[in-house]
Amino acid sequence: MLFNSFYYFLFLSIVFILYYAVKSKYKWIILFAASLFFITYISPNILYFTLLFTILNYFLGIALECIKNKKLRKKIFWLGIVLDVGILAFYKYINFLFENLNIILSIFPNKPSIPYLSVIIPVGISYYTFQALGYLIRINRGAEKAERNFGIFATFLTFFPKFLSGPVERANHFFPQINSSVSFNKANVSAGLRLLLWGMFKKVVIANNLVAPVMLVYNDIHQYSGIPLLTIMVIQTIHIYCDFSGYTDMALGSAKILGIDLIDNFNRPFLAKNVSEFWRRWHISLSSWCNDFIFTPFIVKYRKMGNKAAIYGIFVTFFVIGIWHGANWTYAVLGILQGIAICYEFFTKRTRLRIASKLPSKLVVSLSRIFTFIFFCFSMIFFNAHSIKDAWYFITHLFSNIELKLLGHEFIFHKTDFLIAITLFVVIFIIEIYNEKGVDMLRQFLSKPRWIRWIGYYILIILIYYYSGGQDTFVYLQF
Repeated sequence: MLFNSFYYFLFLSIVFILYYAVKSKYKWIILFAASLFFITYISPNILYFTLLFTILNYFLGIALECIKNKKLRKKIFWLGIVLDVGILAFYKYINFLFENLNIILSIFPNKPSIPYLSVIIPVGISYYTFQALGYLIRINRGAEKAERNFGIFATFLTFFPKFLSGPVERANHFFPQINSSVSFNKANVSAGLRLLLWGMFKKVVIANNLVAPVMLVYNDIHQYSGIPLLTIMVIQTIHIYCDFSGYTDMALGSAKILGIDLIDNFNRPFLAKNVSEFWRRWHISLSSWCNDFIFTPFIVKYRKMGNKAAIYGIFVTFFVIGIWHGANWTYAVLGILQGIAICYEFFTKRTRLRIASKLPSKLVVSLSRIFTFIFFCFSMIFFNAHSIKDAWYFITHLFSNIELKLLGHEFIFHKTDFLIAITLFVVIFIIEIYNEKGVDMLRQFLSKPRWIRWIGYYILIILIYYYSGGQDTFVYLQF
């Protein structure tokens, strides 16, 4: 049941009616039941697995709070961490491990091999595993109380707007909202519907019209070089941004309609002036989770090592962020590249500031943003490439056979839909520039007369309807 489908909107409408029809103390039941139905619609087997995972972490949380013996508590805590990480690792990485072991074993004469397992990765496992881990860690730190109501706890892990692709929600942010009294609020519903519409626009009209050339190149990468690869290097980044931020807007919008605010994942990332800042603006819920539960504890524990602790912490954190995306060495390289860039920024900060002080500030800001964007576009080669070998071919052929002409590049330039998508992204980018400058473009739009606002809504609806039926799958569903 994808967010950009008729069935989802029918489902959400029914949930909306039931949710506001019952008293506040029963609203969590509607959300819990709706989430269970949502998961069941995807697959009953996924529901069984998710409920077992939820039951495990529910009792682990209570045990951590109730047990006062420090040694036993520590054992329970690490048992929970090992079980959660182990479950995630088994489903996502076991065959990847076997694949690499088989490569090593292949050097022996008899060529023994380990058979692969028929394992299907449960949808959403990367997201609710990290949510469960954060919950257990905070209880162990004494920063949070265990939730005793199983239904409310289960809703935290399975809440349908965030189940498929996040955001990675925090228990201390979610529980107070679901436990509070919620009444119908027209402003929340209007804001939620606008987010749904905006997210669907980014996904259906822009991302879906950019995915075809990206897939075309990566599925037959050795047929391309030069201009097509340079173009795709940029287009792939715009595509993933509109696809993932479109999903996030729809998730936030769905929750907002029900009076719940989820953590946002994006804050104008293409206006970041360095890679460190970029990761405070891109996939915020994941990067902030890794910062709070991996990087910060690491540098605190090894603070005697000084700068080395920070360096190791950066690489460990971004290695986790990389492999979180999937079982492929390309994702590991993606994370390592981010770590290298951030370490470079750390050690060259004084030199860069000294050089920047001699240049016009606007030029420095513009160049910083351009370099950051280009670096991220480059690193996204490893996000989309099927293998390290394909990624290397892409990189080594970026400037091969450069032909500055449109003819021969029809798959990119002779597509009206492609050009429309790029144009509309430019419009979105201009809006983000104004927002970055402090101009609230949404407030400006909402201050216009109703007929102007509805013209804007209808334009988005018409475009969505016209381009619906294309590549409907969201990229981050695979993670």
